[in-house]
Amino acid sequence: MNSLMTRRTFLISSGIALAGVLLGRALTPAQPLKPIRLSMMPAQDVVPVAFAFEQGIFSKHKVPIELVCGGNALERNTAFLAGQLDALAIDLTSAVLLLGRQAQAAITGTVFEAVPDPRNHNQIPRTVAMLTHKFSGYRSLEDVIKSGPKRQITLVQPSDMEYLTDMALQAKGVRARDLDQYYTGVEDYDRIQLIAQMLGAGTAGVQVAVLPEPHATLTEVVAEANKIEILTLTDYKGIAAPPSVLFFSRQLLQERGETVRKFFQALRESVTLLNSSSRDFIIDTIIRVGVNVCFPELRGQELKFPEGWRDRLRVPYFPLPRALRQEEFEALVNWALGKRYIRERIAFAAATDFRFLG
Repeated sequence: MNSLMTRRTFLISSGIALAGVLLGRALTPAQPLKPIRLSMMPAQDVVPVAFAFEQGIFSKHKVPIELVCGGNALERNTAFLAGQLDALAIDLTSAVLLLGRQAQAAITGTVFEAVPDPRNHNQIPRTVAMLTHKFSGYRSLEDVIKSGPKRQITLVQPSDMEYLTDMALQAKGVRARDLDQYYTGVEDYDRIQLIAQMLGAGTAGVQVAVLPEPHATLTEVVAEANKIEILTLTDYKGIAAPPSVLFFSRQLLQERGETVRKFFQALRESVTLLNSSSRDFIIDTIIRVGVNVCFPELRGQELKFPEGWRDRLRVPYFPLPRALRQEEFEALVNWALGKRYIRERIAFAAATDFRFLG
């Protein structure tokens, strides 16, 4: 592909390649019971939930569920606090911040974490990457640090990606009080696609960006089409990454505990099916979810993707949901306190409820 990717082509490519790219729409299956309204962040972490929806696994387990698209974190959190959403599949940082705002909810289990892939020599795939283009002049994370705190790193704040980047910079000697001076923060995941597009086009507006998968890989594919060299400054391997979690309202847990238990039964079945399926089957299913849930206007249309995107897309090994460990939670709480994202310490026992994991 010799010409620059258009904004529409890039948005469709990155949005459909991800099951839960959030654009403010919802698809409700026909169910006699009131569905669980679950909002998901736009990253590969939510694939098991979207896969269970598309494959009819939730219906099989009699779990009425409504997947809600909407990547604006402020709108999502406000809707959850107002009782308009029942559950979230989110990064651990977002869960901690909601608990800090007195959300009447609990972390009920993990939904994704990077684990060794037994299908690929037990390698741990990249889930987040800090990327730059050749015009930035940076060739390593040390180069970024040497240039001084110029707000050259674009990332979502607050997020697990910020937590990981803080850890990476501090490991290179950056003082905690100086960390934010390196960041240009955006508040919602909706902008990740635009950031990735700008980076892949080699524009000066974004020189370094921290991106989750599959956006990081799609940025590389689009950059190749644009004949732009993309460099990985760090893939954060060696830093303990927090798992993404499921966050359920206390009202739902109290009133519909058996449905929540069936939700986790369906999720475990989804993970088992995912890990035994071919890459093409997984990718095709995710495309259908993207169209049916987030891009219904594209149904029946021929979809065009950047050349080579399917071969490059990383399909990780999906672990079964588990109870969050106390040290994982407290690491994020300590970090959030230090960043002044929350004002008071949150007790692990009061913030979690793993009765429904099975």
